[in-house]
Amino acid sequence: MKLIVNADDFGFSEEVNANIEKCHQNGIVTSATILSGGKNFDDAIQLAKENPKLGIGVHLAIDGPNNIGKKYATLLDPQTGEFYEDIVAVKKIRKGDFNVEELVSEYSLQIKKVKNEGITITHLDHHHHFHLYFPILKAVIEVAKKYKIPYIRPQKILYSSRNPFPKNIYRLYHQFYLSSRYNTVDGYTSLIGCDSEQMFSKFQTILNSNKRTIELVVHPLKENGEIDFLTNPEIVQKAQNHLTNYGNLVQ
Repeated sequence: MKLIVNADDFGFSEEVNANIEKCHQNGIVTSATILSGGKNFDDAIQLAKENPKLGIGVHLAIDGPNNIGKKYATLLDPQTGEFYEDIVAVKKIRKGDFNVEELVSEYSLQIKKVKNEGITITHLDHHHHFHLYFPILKAVIEVAKKYKIPYIRPQKILYSSRNPFPKNIYRLYHQFYLSSRYNTVDGYTSLIGCDSEQMFSKFQTILNSNKRTIELVVHPLKENGEIDFLTNPEIVQKAQNHLTNYGNLVQ
């Protein structure tokens, strides 16, 4: 079993950037996805260049103050000139209010901003997992093909006891849709909502998995306990023979 440990929100803040670098250099983080509209984007790019073994993807976004483009008829809140907040954005996605061409245009700008820095992009995922909605997923697949980005984060969530049966079926259908059209891996899981004991338990479940490749999505912060877990020497030792990133899958 190969394990990709991806840290989201690279570029969000100086603290997040420093935490990701720490968990890469001293822990098990193998890749990170850059928020192109993040206020500490430039710092993230510099850290990416200083850590060449850290796989880099793009953390696409259509909510919050993360827009690159400034003139859209459907994507931006006219009162702020920025993306709508997440709750409003979800409602608009469900209603089909976002123009697909505008989505593709904005995603393209976010991808090009990273590419223009000389970064090799290994994969795409989405802020707040909005690519779990079909209109968003279709646009993400389109830009992945457009820019020949090798992988997209999977749709299937693994080892979660919180999802009701209908939601699991929905995600399985999304995974089938994605995997039949683009490169992805067997599934993903996260440490969100886990205490220290639950993190260790889930990690052991991952290592015992019969899946070929899993992505563990992390958000390294002191307050959620993930930094301590991701840099724990016992975890580092257990994980060392399994770790990879999307760039290595391409090779």
